[in-house]
Amino acid sequence: MSHKAHHIASGMLVAALASSVFAGGAKAPFVLTTFTHMEASYSYPTALAFNSTAAKLHFAMSLFEEYGARMTIESEKSFAVACTTYANNLLAEAIARGHGVGTHCDFGANSAPQAPIVYAQYFIENKTLIDNLVGASNNRHCSGGMGESDWVLAAKIAGFDFRSEAVALGYLSMPMSARPKGWTNAYIRSTVYHDNCPLLLADRVHPLHLADALNWQDDAGEPYVLIGGGIGRIDIYAEQAAGATIPQNPTFNQIDMNLFFASLDAAIAAADPARFAKVVVHFALASLDVADEAILRQILARIRTDYIETGLVIWATQGDAYDAFTMWESGMPADLDHDGVVNASDLALLLNRWDGGAGIGDINFDGHVDGADLAALLSAW
Repeated sequence: MSHKAHHIASGMLVAALASSVFAGGAKAPFVLTTFTHMEASYSYPTALAFNSTAAKLHFAMSLFEEYGARMTIESEKSFAVACTTYANNLLAEAIARGHGVGTHCDFGANSAPQAPIVYAQYFIENKTLIDNLVGASNNRHCSGGMGESDWVLAAKIAGFDFRSEAVALGYLSMPMSARPKGWTNAYIRSTVYHDNCPLLLADRVHPLHLADALNWQDDAGEPYVLIGGGIGRIDIYAEQAAGATIPQNPTFNQIDMNLFFASLDAAIAAADPARFAKVVVHFALASLDVADEAILRQILARIRTDYIETGLVIWATQGDAYDAFTMWESGMPADLDHDGVVNASDLALLLNRWDGGAGIGDINFDGHVDGADLAALLSAW
């Protein structure tokens, strides 16, 4: 047998073994992520204003790290520009500390429809600013940007691999036949604009391949992925449950915490255990205050003891969740570079991620890159 044929045969064997393991009832990964949006409305006219925001992010990153948790910061233009203006690249620091970074897009909700190639320029403008701070390889996803224009095609043109959330504004690009009854553009914009989508939790927790923004149906084989799973904003569960107006600085309390865990439990129960699942909870900047340290510690501690350590969920950044989904879907999790064989290049990738979390190198999907993953890779060599 030739060297090349041997590798092909080995790759087929690994794929067969992996498929048999998955078919044997192995529970698919359930990934927990967060996002913190640096909104377009946030302004930083002085170094003092910027440093106040920086202090919140430093506090949050340090607190999350204590509990083995992972943040993802998604930035609009104003924060990215401020990082350069004040010579304090907080997004690069977040990457270096093991957190994630992406692009937020506060546009499109009230705009007239445009051709995808035209609409893509808005995504490109935002993406370029973040790329310049962390590199394109660390900025692979976006949030926001939904409206009457095709937000999937535009994001793909801009170079994004996936998006981290979806809300009802995404229906604006869809025909009435793909919308709930009565969901006109005016109703979506005035009433349900931020409702998490797809609307059914059992659909929302599973990633979707999207060819365009005409519906929420999975387009198998398409490389662009919606890996959303939104379950709400951590500090406003109580107000939403009561139907109350959301204040600028909501009270963050025990009710919010209890309702969050109820939402997380509902998502776990709704997921198909044979399919990769992921949820995302919004930690808004307002919730990352030193004054809320006690409730934040309670939440992070409970996630660690009741969900992470019991194997119910895995902490991940948005990017690592996407990588984990790609590995799971391939059926060959040890083939880290997706070239059809398990060899030295995969070993190098694993060693480069040693002691890391979910994503590349986490072959057994337990949220850690360690000796168990090395053993799994060597057995698939």
